[in-house]
Amino acid sequence: MTDENNKKLFEGLDELRKMHEEGLKQYEADNDAWWHSLTEQEREDAFYAVIKRMYKAEVEDRGTYRWALYDVFGFGMGMYGRGMDCGYMTLHNLVFDGLEKKEAL
Repeated sequence: MTDENNKKLFEGLDELRKMHEEGLKQYEADNDAWWHSLTEQEREDAFYAVIKRMYKAEVEDRGTYRWALYDVFGFGMGMYGRGMDCGYMTLHNLVFDGLEKKEAL
């Protein structure tokens, strides 16, 4: 590859990164607006449903990130990246590492 081709490639990748960041910011704003539009009971129900599934996936089943998304939550493959965007993969890894450390003691 020539330097000019490399430059074009990096410019294209930078543009894609910027588009992703803008899309994520918009999604987060829309998601926050949705959350605040819920009644307190609906927020409590959503919280309960998510945490119950996280507990099953992370503590009871000790499954992988994919296991949690696909088998416990029932999401399709499109949720993989969104789970990373919202920090769930990081939480999954922290819980896994914490449980492993606890067992080693």
